[in-house]
Amino acid sequence: MERDITIIPDNTLHNSENKSFKNIKTFKKACEVLDINYNDVNSVIEDIIKFSNSKSAAAMFKLSIIRRALNLGQDLPFTKNSKNPCIYYPYNPCVNKNSTLYKGQLNSGKMEIIGKIKVGKTECNILGDGTTCCYANLGFYGTHDELLGCASKEIAEHFSKYFGMTITEAKYSNLEDFKIITNYYKN
Repeated sequence: MERDITIIPDNTLHNSENKSFKNIKTFKKACEVLDINYNDVNSVIEDIIKFSNSKSAAAMFKLSIIRRALNLGQDLPFTKNSKNPCIYYPYNPCVNKNSTLYKGQLNSGKMEIIGKIKVGKTECNILGDGTTCCYANLGFYGTHDELLGCASKEIAEHFSKYFGMTITEAKYSNLEDFKIITNYYKN
């Protein structure tokens, strides 16, 4: 027996007031939106850190849950009959605290400092509100964040702003002497 199955996302879930991506600003809220028990997930995260000795792996696990919650009910480009061929990704550059790189974007409000880290003696600012994108039919862009694909630029910007420090933790927390100094959005 042969079946022809089409999966159509239920956009009513995402568009409901309580489950809009704009309301997801903490990991706990992401768990609530997906009906995942927050305390159980934190227990799993502790086990990941314990058994893998990797805070980066635990942060990636959290980001996977956050990404699913933010994209809930959205049409990603590689689904059938997608209206938008672009997949957006959060972009959180890590720049030396004395750097003038991104000064224009910071001054214009297009990006903001969402936190600060220290690795050894080097202090860096982590920037948020950035995005990159690639067209689904061309393959992935090749960023560190390509596993964090978002259905829209707005979702990727939100992801970058509110969860950029978790993204940074996933990238760098296994480095010796890595420390988050400040997380302005404490999520």
